[in-house]
Amino acid sequence: MSGLILVSHNYSRRSTLAALYESILSRRGGLWISWNGQCETLAPDTPRALSFRHGSRFDTLTFPLTQQESEEGYHGYVHQGLWPVFHQRPDLARFGANGRRHYRKINEAYARAITEYAMPDDVLWIQDYHLIPCISLVREAGLLNRIGFFFHQPFPSGQGFEAIPDWQWLAESLLCCDLIGFQTLQDRNNFLLWIESEYRLERLSATTLRIHGRVITTGVFLVGIDLEDVAYLKESNSCRQTEQQCRETLPEQTLLSGGHLDSSAGLPYRLSALEVLLRAHPEHEGEIRLLQLAAPDAGYLPRAQEVAQHLESLCGELNGVHGRFGWYPVSCLTHAYSREEQAGIYRAARVALVTPLMAGMSLMAKMYVALQDRTNPGVLILSQFAGASEHMDGAIIVNPYDPDAIADAIHTALRLPLQERQNRHAKLMKGIRRLDCHWWADSMLASLTEDAEEDSLAPQESGARATGRYGRIRY
Repeated sequence: MSGLILVSHNYSRRSTLAALYESILSRRGGLWISWNGQCETLAPDTPRALSFRHGSRFDTLTFPLTQQESEEGYHGYVHQGLWPVFHQRPDLARFGANGRRHYRKINEAYARAITEYAMPDDVLWIQDYHLIPCISLVREAGLLNRIGFFFHQPFPSGQGFEAIPDWQWLAESLLCCDLIGFQTLQDRNNFLLWIESEYRLERLSATTLRIHGRVITTGVFLVGIDLEDVAYLKESNSCRQTEQQCRETLPEQTLLSGGHLDSSAGLPYRLSALEVLLRAHPEHEGEIRLLQLAAPDAGYLPRAQEVAQHLESLCGELNGVHGRFGWYPVSCLTHAYSREEQAGIYRAARVALVTPLMAGMSLMAKMYVALQDRTNPGVLILSQFAGASEHMDGAIIVNPYDPDAIADAIHTALRLPLQERQNRHAKLMKGIRRLDCHWWADSMLASLTEDAEEDSLAPQESGARATGRYGRIRY
């Protein structure tokens, strides 16, 4: 039986996505390969240390990056270059030869870790655009394993991908996959239309193509959350204490706004919508409060600092215009809350504004809904450009560029009777339960492995290799 090797960009970061990976591997078993979140100085010509840990449910293989790789490759090339391109803002992208060099070094470190520990019939599940070059690097190293790659980000429309300098090397690496997964139908269609316009290929079906002699399948796999993780968060002391504190100190009609601190989050439009709401419906003055979560680690330096400063300025201006003694409309919270504390804030909020201008899935939306008290749930307002909008029946869908529409949605949400809120919440939870993180993993990995035996991609190798040179436990 083949084993699973999951490859992601940061094992140490305690996030909803990291919790999903942990839950999936805890159920399926496997090996998690990732950066350990630490930066170290590496002597020239000295191999990077790999730290293998055997766990009771799954194993981990981690390694450090250098400071330059983190700053130039991770925060630079990925988050100042690739992030804007994938979020339809190539005008904000900043690329450089130094950033690309360190981005490649990061991927070389991943490729080395994979090739040293992968067994012939393991399947590789590589996560997101941080690791695109890793695909071709492991092929160049001789690995013939099945490789699935998943885009957590939206795929740019038209020729947007070609805004990346020397985009061909990334495209050629993607074409070394056996399966490419996307968050939405739109993202997959964007990819297929683009790749067909740039390469000579044979369409074997609506979602499968042959290119460079390799059959590549594409699929849509909706990322879900882990409801066991949600239950843990609900029962934690930090969640309960934070929720109680919020309910004691904040208005009952509290609005929640969060997301990444970057240009794709649409935060200024949300604040404009609040001002429109207060002008059009002055009865809300003194009765509502917008909690804007703006922790510095919610974005990517240095852009996050710039966005945070602009956000604080807008919040101060709004409070100055509409605030009065004992009440102000916006609280901008720059404290870095734990996941348990965030869960308490989510539970106390009557309305959640998840209105990015462009996003992959917006797991915050699903977490907000799942954390609600089903007897008295809050209301989700969701951007039509968030990947989750395709299947979250029960949310109020808005155009994130339209403050008037967002203001109307907030007014509607605050006035919904309890029965309507319960009905909407029940619809949303039905989809969240059905399309959870295990459905996501099961559906993509089933698609990746269904033709593995027929393809015979993993030839028989020497006994030393087949039994695992590095003594890794067989899954």
